[in-house]
Amino acid sequence: MASESLERKTRFYSLKLKKNKNYVAMVVGAEFSRYKNVNRSKLLCSTEMVSKLEKKLKTLGDLYTKRNGNTIGCCAEVNAANDILRKNSYLDLNDIVFSTPIRPRTQQKMKMCNNCKLTFR
Repeated sequence: MASESLERKTRFYSLKLKKNKNYVAMVVGAEFSRYKNVNRSKLLCSTEMVSKLEKKLKTLGDLYTKRNGNTIGCCAEVNAANDILRKNSYLDLNDIVFSTPIRPRTQQKMKMCNNCKLTFR
């Protein structure tokens, strides 16, 4: 379960995007110990992706192709986790805790997609 401070950071970032009319699909926070990061769904270039994350995503299919209704490698969870993993390369993917995903346009709380569940659980 994510810390309350990460949940607040995620809500604040989502509200900021909505105010700026930057309607990305999803916003989520990731944390491990004192490391916290909030990010949004977007294409993450494979050259920027931590190798263990890229390998795990490739077990789902080719990067940037649709699976379970979502594009592999573009989720907010992938972007947020990648930033944490860059600073903590020793971590396992399932060590990272995520906040509740939020859709900025509607501020609706969402569930983690099946691709991310398979990647991080």
